[in-house]
Amino acid sequence: MLRFIGEKMNWQCIFIGLHMLACTEVSISKTYQPEDSAFPEDSIVEGDTESDTEDDSESYDTTDSDTNDSSDTSHQTDLSQTVGYVEMGLMQASCPYCLGVPQEINITSFARFHQPTGASHTNWLPQVDGCRDYYETTVSSPNIDIGPFVSLQNNFGDNITLNQTFDTTGTVYQNGSLMESNFRRNTTHTLEAQGKVAEEVLETLRGFDYVEPYTMLYVDPSYAFQAPIMRNGNNVFTWGPSGDSSSFFTIHISVYSNDGSYYYGTVICRSPDIGSMTIPGSYFSQYQPGSITSIHLMRHRISLKQYQEFGGTIEGYSWWEVVGTGFIQ
Repeated sequence: MLRFIGEKMNWQCIFIGLHMLACTEVSISKTYQPEDSAFPEDSIVEGDTESDTEDDSESYDTTDSDTNDSSDTSHQTDLSQTVGYVEMGLMQASCPYCLGVPQEINITSFARFHQPTGASHTNWLPQVDGCRDYYETTVSSPNIDIGPFVSLQNNFGDNITLNQTFDTTGTVYQNGSLMESNFRRNTTHTLEAQGKVAEEVLETLRGFDYVEPYTMLYVDPSYAFQAPIMRNGNNVFTWGPSGDSSSFFTIHISVYSNDGSYYYGTVICRSPDIGSMTIPGSYFSQYQPGSITSIHLMRHRISLKQYQEFGGTIEGYSWWEVVGTGFIQ
């Protein structure tokens, strides 16, 4: 689901007008990969694309990763139902203090396993191009405890441990202490869980070479909330596209009272990852001028792959997000 920066913005970060002459902007964490990368910058690791799973988006990879060659299909398990979810993402906050996060770069790694279901963990995202109001979705199928930890492994030799913990759904697995160096760009990861293996369960993404408007990236709380979100006219955003047909892009703009103490709502828009998106101002006409906003630019990749050992489909989700600030004009 959408990771809100908080139910309220930091009230000490107050919009201070448009005529600041000197501002500092965040340096976008670009597509650069350290020299130990086994993948070129523009390398995309592709799997088989055969799928029996109904899919609303061309961005979904529905590879059947099980390689059981048994010719006897009469006793085979139905693997079309989702039994697990694995996520890895990177969020870069332009002004961490304004947005209520501890640091500029924040890594998410998460896994959940549950009884088979036809529901998707990523239905909170628009399934077609266009804009709508944001709403949360959840998978209500009962969780399954599969041991004290699981791990994500890649070709660099990384072994990322996700320890057992609990949330409102029950037993889940996560690691909240990862650094940016743990987030390998454009890299497939294999899940290992108590001897069970789900190969290439997800592939991470790379970041943006640039983001516009640059005013959303000001890092100093004194200069933050300078990017105007127009109520009349169009709001145009641009970024460095991935050139990857397996990813898609969303922009969500969350609106708060001018002191940040009250959350009003979020508009979320989807498009192909082509480097630009235009959001009509009519989506913000109900908000008062001077309300402050958080602006989320996100690249996504979703895969649905079947694994005999896990008894069904595991949904893999990777994302890269840059969060800036603005105001309603």
